[in-house]
Amino acid sequence: MDRIYYITLLLDFYGELLTEKQRQVMSGYYFDDCSLNEIAQEHSITKQAVQDMIKRSEKLLAQYEEKLMLVDKYLSRVKLKEDIIRELDALEKKGAGQLLHIRGLVGHITD
Repeated sequence: MDRIYYITLLLDFYGELLTEKQRQVMSGYYFDDCSLNEIAQEHSITKQAVQDMIKRSEKLLAQYEEKLMLVDKYLSRVKLKEDIIRELDALEKKGAGQLLHIRGLVGHITD
């Protein structure tokens, strides 16, 4: 899995557990595609301080995931949903028309 995608998932699940400044720095870096220099200027800190805060925040997010496993469980549900839809598609091609309604319901599992 792409590292950046994984970090953004961690931020989605655990971002509220970070301090306000950590959230702002991480959001600027990962969601707003700001450079380290841009973030440093915005927060009146050094580029090195931004880099250190990002590394510490990533480590903290990984520790939360290690204990709570929310991202892992979410990704498992996404994979299960994809597997179920693939199976329903195969059955639908064989002429099982009622499966369209079930497929729609399965689509809501992770939405």
